[in-house]
Amino acid sequence: MIDVSVVTTPDIGVEVLPDAYYLTNVRLETGFVEEEKPWLDEPVITHTDTELKTLRIADGKIAEILDNAAPIPPEAAAYDAQGQVMLPTFRDMHIHLDKTFYGGPWEATLPTEHGRADRVAQEREMLLKLLPMAEERTAAMIRLMHSQGTTVCRSHCNVDPVSKLGNLEHLKNSFARFQDTLQSAIIIFPQHGLLASDSVGLMREALESGGVSFVGGVDPSSFDNAMEESVDTTVQLAVDYNVGIDIHVHEPRETAIPAFNRIMDHMEENPQLQGNVTFSHAYGLAELSPEELADIAARMKALGVDFAGGVPIGKGQMPLRELHEAGINVMSGTDSVIDWWDSFGNCDILQKASEIARMQYRSTEFEISRTLGYATGFVTPLNDAGEQVWPKAGDEASFNLLPASCSAEAVARLPVRNAVFHKGKLAYGNLPKAG
Repeated sequence: MIDVSVVTTPDIGVEVLPDAYYLTNVRLETGFVEEEKPWLDEPVITHTDTELKTLRIADGKIAEILDNAAPIPPEAAAYDAQGQVMLPTFRDMHIHLDKTFYGGPWEATLPTEHGRADRVAQEREMLLKLLPMAEERTAAMIRLMHSQGTTVCRSHCNVDPVSKLGNLEHLKNSFARFQDTLQSAIIIFPQHGLLASDSVGLMREALESGGVSFVGGVDPSSFDNAMEESVDTTVQLAVDYNVGIDIHVHEPRETAIPAFNRIMDHMEENPQLQGNVTFSHAYGLAELSPEELADIAARMKALGVDFAGGVPIGKGQMPLRELHEAGINVMSGTDSVIDWWDSFGNCDILQKASEIARMQYRSTEFEISRTLGYATGFVTPLNDAGEQVWPKAGDEASFNLLPASCSAEAVARLPVRNAVFHKGKLAYGNLPKAG
C-alpha cells in the first residue's frame, strides 16, 4: 500500500519520460498453443505463445512494433521491460472516489439495525467531517488505482443536502491534478435519494457546473418510494443536460425489472440516450430464469444499455458471463473503497477479473485468458481465435507491464504491476534504462 502520509503530489517517485522513447524486451502474446492429450478426444489449448519485441512510443501512441534485435538510435531514450508481459490498461468503471477512510486512520464499518437507512444516517454525520480532506483522500485512492494498473475510471460523486456540491468540487480538482495519467468521467449521485432528499435542484446545479458525464440514481422504489416519478425525473435531467444515466439498483426483481423497463421505454422515446445508459449492481437480474434474463438482455443490447458491477461476494451470483455473451457491455468496478459502506476494497480491477474467472469460468488457459477482458474493457492481446489483435502500431500507449508469462497467468496469480503507462506517460512504477 502506498504511504499516503508522505505522498502529496501525483508525480512523487514517478519518472517523467520523454515524448518519444523505446521499450525493449516487451513480451507480447502471439497465439495459443494446442496440444493433443491421450485422455482427450480433441486437441486443447495448453499455453500462450509470446515473443519479445521492441516498441517505439511517441506522442502518447505506440508508433512502431519492432523486432527485439532492431537497432536503437544512440541518441534515443530507451528502457528495458525485462521480459515482462504487456497487457492493456485496466478500467475501473464503478467506484466512489469522493468519499473514503483510505489515507486516514483505520475505521471498520459499523453494524446496522435498519440496513441502508443506518448507512445513510452515518454518512450524513461523516460527510462534513471528511470534506476538508476529501481531495487528498481522493488523490491517495487515485495513486492506489495507478499502483494496481488502472488509468481509466468512472467515479460516482455524492450530491446531497449535506455535502451539497462540495465533494464534486474536490473530485474535479483531483481529476485535474491527474489529467496526464488518468482518463476519468463523473457520475453525479444522489446517495440519499433523488426525491427522498429533495436533491433535484442540487443535481441541476451540479449539471450546470459542467464536467459531468452521467446522472446517477439509486433504488427508485425502496429509496424514493416512487419508482415512476424517480425514474422519470432522472431521465428528464439526463435529457435536459445531454448526459448519460448510470443508476444503482440493489432492489429485488419485483421492483428492479419494472424500473429497468421504464428506463428503456424512455430510451426508445429519446434516441440520444441509446448507448449512454448503465444499469449498476442490478442484483435483481440474478433472480431471473435463463429465459427471463435472455429477454431483458436482448432489450438491453438493442438499446445499448451497459451493465456495471462490483462482483459482490455473499449475494446471488450475478450473471456476468451470461450478460457478456448476450452482447451486453459488462463493466467492472471496485465500488466503495474502505469507507462506512464497506471495510474492504483495494482498487484492484485485475482481482475482480480473477474473482469472475473463479466463479464463472473453467480454470483453463483459454477461459482464464478471456476473463482479462473484465479488467480491460474487453481489449485483449488475443481474440477468441488466438489471433493477435492488440497492440497494433497506432494504438494508444496505455498499458501495464507485469512479471507474468501471459494473460492467463496474470489473472490467476495477480502479480504486481511494475510499470503502468497512460498515453505514453509513466503513471506508476519504474524501469531500468536499456543498454
